[in-house]
Amino acid sequence: MPSMRLSFIPMAGLLFWVLAHSTALGEEALLRWGQSTSRGLYAGAFGGLGNSSNGGLAQRGTAFSGGGPISVNAVGNADTKTAAIGGLHVGYEWPGWWYGREESRWGLLPAAELEGYYLGSTQSGQLTSSDSIPNRRFQVSFPMHMGVFLTNALVSLHTPYKVHPYIGGGVGTAFVSVSGAESFQVNPAEPGINHFNSKPDASSWSFAAQAKTGFRTEIDERWSVFAEYRFLYLAPTSYTFGATEYSTHVPTTQWNVHFGGMFYNIAVAGLGYSFSQ
Repeated sequence: MPSMRLSFIPMAGLLFWVLAHSTALGEEALLRWGQSTSRGLYAGAFGGLGNSSNGGLAQRGTAFSGGGPISVNAVGNADTKTAAIGGLHVGYEWPGWWYGREESRWGLLPAAELEGYYLGSTQSGQLTSSDSIPNRRFQVSFPMHMGVFLTNALVSLHTPYKVHPYIGGGVGTAFVSVSGAESFQVNPAEPGINHFNSKPDASSWSFAAQAKTGFRTEIDERWSVFAEYRFLYLAPTSYTFGATEYSTHVPTTQWNVHFGGMFYNIAVAGLGYSFSQ
């Protein structure tokens, strides 16, 4: 979270500087709505890489041994992992507020976007249980494939230099699919026993929110390239995996796994196209 706040300080300062010094742009430096054109309807494609940091992680279930049921409540944290992103957005930018003479072309332009992207990462870590066996530990791995769907609001600073910084944020939802989850007990060791073996796949929906800041550079009247930093938050999720079913292992209930909030820092680059120029 501190890195997100620091990322917005220079951008916000630049926007406020333009507002505060608009009267210095010429004798006609007055606030006007729609004096110059905007992108109107536009679309973009993008991709990038990032990393995750996560809240707590828990695996809960019951094993039925000869001495009676054993309640397993293993908790820990997922390690920081890399993540890949790729997606599309479509948006509309309004004429906004313009400053100074027409030729100066300084302005603040609001926009709204619908956005969808794929986010992939594998969350893993070591969990410790507080049951009858001291220091029982599990090594877990959760390959995650996420579809993130957001509605964004943005404001761009239009400049005369074909480089236009912007800030924005959005809210929406994410569909999180886990495929091939693994949970191996490493203390005491149970080699080759994946505790999720009867059903290693599960899915869940999550609330999603993001903030982003970046800049767009014009190639010509229609095409542009952009680069940005994104901070994505996914709310806590829960999954149900299958019971442990091996002839060499005691039977268990299904396993419930809970993820705390997941936080992603992502660098993105993309190509944009305006339909309205």
